[in-house]
Amino acid sequence: MLASRPVLPSWLDRPWRGWHDLHHDRSWSFDLVGAAMGKIRGVSRPGGIAWQALDRWCEVNAVSEDDRPWIEAQIRAMDTVFLAHRNRRISEEIARFLKG
Repeated sequence: MLASRPVLPSWLDRPWRGWHDLHHDRSWSFDLVGAAMGKIRGVSRPGGIAWQALDRWCEVNAVSEDDRPWIEAQIRAMDTVFLAHRNRRISEEIARFLKG
């Protein structure tokens, strides 16, 4: 199984590690979704990685001022894809909950 795993180019290793380091350093919102007959469910949705966390990560990991805009853009791009995917799945689960 691991043999077929994609291998990232070495130049993407740092932003990939950064996103994983910061993945859980985000805000979350909590919503209650309700339907007829008292059907109710709580849903947590992830928000983006905080700017302060990304700034601090760059500082701790000695990201140079020249590399910083590129690294930050890569981490933000990965986070955008994660948020879109995760929130789409949450919306699908809510739709199934409301139907069934």
